[in-house]
Amino acid sequence: MNKKTIILITVLALVIGLYFFLNRNITNTLAGNERNFEFASTDKIDKVFLSNRGTKKYVTLTKQGDKSWIANDTFKVNTAQIDLLFSTLKKMRVKRPVSKEEKDRVVKNMAFNATKVEIYENGKLSKVFYVGGNTQDEMGSYFYMEGGKEPYVCHIPGLNAYLNSRFFTDLVAWRSKSIFSSKEEEIKTIEINWTEQPEKSFTIHNEQKEPMLVLQNKTYKNNEEVNLNKIKSYLKLWENLSFEGFPIDLDAHKIDSIAHTKPILTIRLTDKKNQVTTLAIHKKGIKPDSDIQFDQQGNPLEFDIETFYAFINGNKKEVVQIQDYIFGKVMKYNTDFLLK
Repeated sequence: MNKKTIILITVLALVIGLYFFLNRNITNTLAGNERNFEFASTDKIDKVFLSNRGTKKYVTLTKQGDKSWIANDTFKVNTAQIDLLFSTLKKMRVKRPVSKEEKDRVVKNMAFNATKVEIYENGKLSKVFYVGGNTQDEMGSYFYMEGGKEPYVCHIPGLNAYLNSRFFTDLVAWRSKSIFSSKEEEIKTIEINWTEQPEKSFTIHNEQKEPMLVLQNKTYKNNEEVNLNKIKSYLKLWENLSFEGFPIDLDAHKIDSIAHTKPILTIRLTDKKNQVTTLAIHKKGIKPDSDIQFDQQGNPLEFDIETFYAFINGNKKEVVQIQDYIFGKVMKYNTDFLLK
């Protein structure tokens, strides 16, 4: 037999084995670990792995530091999503065993379409369970603990909703859209480099008691040559800068073409832990659905003035769209800080 045939037989055997393992007479007891899906505390959880049998998608969520998480060792995780997952793990309870009438259907569906959930605490595997579909009244979802005897219906008492939508494997949905999230006191340096107008570029150093503006290797004097209040106000703008989304009309070839054009601006922020975040901002051509098609003189615009394309941390294979409404406030020239 060839390798593909062996793999297919192995997978089929596992699925059939899971089916017959689950397809037993339902017991009336809810005692034992096979129904202990919830976590009294999520403080020790430092890794979550989710994979779906049907879609073949997976995501690994790993804790970084005290609060931040990353997905698939690359992308920041949306804190609201991880908070919702942990809230679910703490509040969900077993509502009832699966009835005899629904068991055959539930087991078959879970064998092929369930989402596997692995929870790690302090670096060690703590629980493994499977999340299936929803009950017909959509007031609960089917769960099965790996190694258990029976599947169960789980819910959150007092909440009229199902739970399986909270255990998703779509990487994009887990990702945070945040690019820059540094507070003023956390910033070490900010470098703004205008590609076609280098004379307007600048660097702000924030390591000393007062931030300093540097232009072409010259440090300018606060309140004599530059406005210190404007610099301080500028440093406060970097706490919550996020991209709008992923342009769905761009394939890999178009993204590569954009990546090979010169950016209009590159931003480099280094925090006081020496973590660096970069953003290369590119012009976006006018499209039929662009809100503004003409300049103030009535001439057709060549480029969109409300949105831009951008590449984060040198990743040229993925482009995001940013809004001028969000990023325009930090896309400054050095003359914006100079005393007239």
